[in-house]
Amino acid sequence: MRIREATADDAQTVKDELLVPGFRETAAVAPEYSELDEEGVADAGIDRWLGDDDRVLFVAEADDSLAGYVSGGRHDSPTIYARGPYANVDGLYVKPALRRDGLADRLLDRFEAWAAEWGCEHVGVSAHVENGAALALYDDRYERTYVSYRGRLGDE
Repeated sequence: MRIREATADDAQTVKDELLVPGFRETAAVAPEYSELDEEGVADAGIDRWLGDDDRVLFVAEADDSLAGYVSGGRHDSPTIYARGPYANVDGLYVKPALRRDGLADRLLDRFEAWAAEWGCEHVGVSAHVENGAALALYDDRYERTYVSYRGRLGDE
C-alpha cells in the first residue's frame, strides 16, 4: 500500500472510483440533507486540491489501483485566538472491500504529517451522526470538542 499526493493524471479515476461513490454513500446516510445534484456530481473533480499549497488530496494505491483518499486544507486561526494554523479534513473515503484494515488511519496519518509540515497545530474532522464507522474512527484518534447542528430553514 502506497500513499501519495494526487496528480492531474489521477483526476478521472479519483472521481469515478472514490469521490462519486463517497458522495453516494453520504447521500444514502442522510438523504434529507445530502441530496445530490447530478449536474454537480457530473462536474465534480479534484482541481481544487491541485496546485494550491493550502489544500491537498492524498490517494492510497493498492495492487495498481486507487483504494481510498483523504483531502483537506490548511487555515489560519482567527486572530482572537492564541493558536496557530489548523488543518481540516474535508473528505475521507476507502473502498468498501478494503475497509477495517487500517487504511483510513494511514491516510489520516499522511494528512496529519502534511499539516504538521505546514505548521498546523490541530486537525479538525466531521462526520454525519449516523456514520458509526467514521465516528468510531475519529473518537479513537481525536478529542471531541464541538458538536454541529443543522436545520432546514422554512420548515415548520
